[in-house]
Amino acid sequence: MRLLFCGVWLIAILPLAGGCAVNKVQRDADRAVGDYYAGDYASAVTHLNPASSVTNENFVLNNLRLGSAALAAYDLGTAEGAFLRAYEVLNSVGVNNGGRTLGAVLLSENIRVWRGEPFERAMANFYLGLVYYMRRDYNNARAAFENALFKLRDYGESKGKGEQYREQESNFALAYLMLAKSYQRLGRDEVAQKTFARAVELRPDLAEVADAELNGRSNVLLVIDFGYGPHKVQNRDGSLAGFTPTPMEEGPPPPPVVRVDGERVQTDGLARPPVDLLVLAQDKRWQSLDTIRAVKSVLGTGLMAGGFIYGTQHNASPEIALAAILGGALLKATSQADVRQWEMLPRTVYVLPLVLPPGTHDIAVEFPEVRGVRQEWHGLPAPPQGQEATYYFRMQRYDNATHTWPPPAMAGPPPQNEQGARADEQP
Repeated sequence: MRLLFCGVWLIAILPLAGGCAVNKVQRDADRAVGDYYAGDYASAVTHLNPASSVTNENFVLNNLRLGSAALAAYDLGTAEGAFLRAYEVLNSVGVNNGGRTLGAVLLSENIRVWRGEPFERAMANFYLGLVYYMRRDYNNARAAFENALFKLRDYGESKGKGEQYREQESNFALAYLMLAKSYQRLGRDEVAQKTFARAVELRPDLAEVADAELNGRSNVLLVIDFGYGPHKVQNRDGSLAGFTPTPMEEGPPPPPVVRVDGERVQTDGLARPPVDLLVLAQDKRWQSLDTIRAVKSVLGTGLMAGGFIYGTQHNASPEIALAAILGGALLKATSQADVRQWEMLPRTVYVLPLVLPPGTHDIAVEFPEVRGVRQEWHGLPAPPQGQEATYYFRMQRYDNATHTWPPPAMAGPPPQNEQGARADEQP
């Protein structure tokens, strides 16, 4: 009897251990997310830098948050480091094995190292590749975009066999598009052509933006993040998570309008969203399957029911019945869904290859269908033909100021050459 009560008490108090230190880190992370939404990316980076070095269950998540804020601030060195740290954990094996899995059973699913949904992991690889691409490190960009195309588990139910899955090729057209551009910049035109073709096969409406000839001539690439990604929600029981809003609730993503030196650029065929994270979040292939919640929920319900039934018997011990009911209730309570998420993700990413006269230009991007979403940069360099400069626009309602190139966080020219190979690497 004493052992049962000690077990219940241990389960109840363990989540409180170390609360003060965790709360400080969590407060900094929450404040940084608010700064990001307000368009104050430098402040978000400042608050996330300490949190990103804490090797707890939110290590990956806080580094992805830091990467998003640093990328928007054009602090590419910080962004690369943050995305790379997250990448190394996401691509490691056994992160949640052993003690951490046991901890997830005894305490809460939140003690597990956050690795995100498959679509979040794909976007983590994409943004690491984007940072490399912006720095003209095309070989490492290629590797990151390839990693964004990991095999998916297509889950389905088979009568009498429970839940089964089969591996399926990724339909992440955004990564195929940027992978093809990386191959093209590395001089591997034949592979680039095949990869562009695969993107068009998946999404025929991307035929113009995936045109090899246009991308070969492009000397300015605009990568435009618009909107916000899906949010996890709990159902009434709290043991399962869903995603909101749905694509039908939000409608299709609006197209951007681009103006160069005050003149509107014809982008009708280019302004097609290669990805819609609201769509991916509703696709079971892009969701994680976690059975620990379901097992704990069922076990907790069973303990509660068993304790109640036992307590109604004539010679029952009320202490044992109470312990079973309390233990079941605590186990049931810890079966709540893990709703941690990468809040900075956009709804979609537009990729616009442009051919501009060499020199500096004023470039503005706006979404006329969404009031107040506009961003303008003065003095963006367009290199000579044969080279390509990549500029990132994070479109938010509270970040519609006019900016001047180079941004304060930009620290000199990229260290890689045009072919992208580092001194110690082979293409």
